[in-house]
Amino acid sequence: MSFRVILEPGAHRQFKAIARWLNDRSPSGADRWLDAFDKALDQLERNADGCALAPENSLVKREIRQTLFKTPRGRMYRMVFTIVESDVRVLAIRGPGQAPLKRRDLR
Repeated sequence: MSFRVILEPGAHRQFKAIARWLNDRSPSGADRWLDAFDKALDQLERNADGCALAPENSLVKREIRQTLFKTPRGRMYRMVFTIVESDVRVLAIRGPGQAPLKRRDLR
């Protein structure tokens, strides 16, 4: 099955903040992160329902999943999402060292 991936407003803000933070420190590092992010989106389009449940799944009634992706330097990031029919709705993008999501982050 093919999915349509949608960044929810909170995830879109997180995406922009991460990209800006990385670009301020290393434009080439930001480019590598964007490459890894795009590959993760492609994977979600093809196989979102094959991703594991997120640790936050127990916080809400709907099913919450996650996919992990890393940069060439090995920094691990994750996208937390839910599937609604044929849409993958990305709720959050988390970087290394960020605190776990809370219920209010998953609305």
